[in-house]
Amino acid sequence: MKNILKSYNENGYYIAKSVFTNEFCKELINYLSTLKAKVTLPFTDVPWGYGNLLNQGPFKNISESKFVSDFCKNKFENYTFNHLYVHNKAPWVGASIEWHQEIFNVDTYASGYSRDEWDDFAQIYIALESQDLDNGCIRMFPNSHKEGFLPFENAVNEHMSHKRRVPFKVLEDLSNKYGSIDCKLEPGDVLLFNHLIVHGSASNCSSKSRKAVVLQARKNVREKNEEVFQKETHFRTNFVINALEERIDKLKSKNIYNNSWFKPKTDKENKNEV
Repeated sequence: MKNILKSYNENGYYIAKSVFTNEFCKELINYLSTLKAKVTLPFTDVPWGYGNLLNQGPFKNISESKFVSDFCKNKFENYTFNHLYVHNKAPWVGASIEWHQEIFNVDTYASGYSRDEWDDFAQIYIALESQDLDNGCIRMFPNSHKEGFLPFENAVNEHMSHKRRVPFKVLEDLSNKYGSIDCKLEPGDVLLFNHLIVHGSASNCSSKSRKAVVLQARKNVREKNEEVFQKETHFRTNFVINALEERIDKLKSKNIYNNSWFKPKTDKENKNEV
């Protein structure tokens, strides 16, 4: 575990191969089929998430496993888990995830902690199915955690949720400085990464399903701050509402499907549409 932690601390991530068996991954997938999805992809009935499964069924065996326990004890000593989610990036329609740092949203998942405490958290990502570029594996900029807390812009993502994403220019700079890697995983592989490393994933453009467990661990040093949580979630909810209302107002004021766009436009008309 010492070597794993050393690599994790230096690079911002670590991939451990074949931590869990194929049989266990299949057991988890079969268990999901007995659950009702809590979140579906917009405009479909395709499941995306099933809520917090931290202590449910066979999923509780993940947090209690030797690998996870050893990592957390060595990293934090006194630790706990915030949540365990399953992300179901379905074939053909599984949505992309914007480039971000996990610590952007600390006031949601660990209100009371500050962004300066990014190293008090760890993402434990477990592939339940094979993951590659075709079905939207995680991509990241290795060592990008060394840049510290980066600028972000507020956005509404494909799931109609508020997200904080890394701006284009910053991504260009990170790419030039660090390059990017594709985290290709097989069932049972574990990807550990910290809360400053910049990561995201493309949509699933293949016929292959891409299910994964996201377990979030943290150093157990304080309780939830309800006031901070309410303020943060109020902002995030209102951002989505306001952004969508603004879009609706634009749609009401102009027919974007008007056939006039098939006609050649003058320079003046094009300038007015910018």
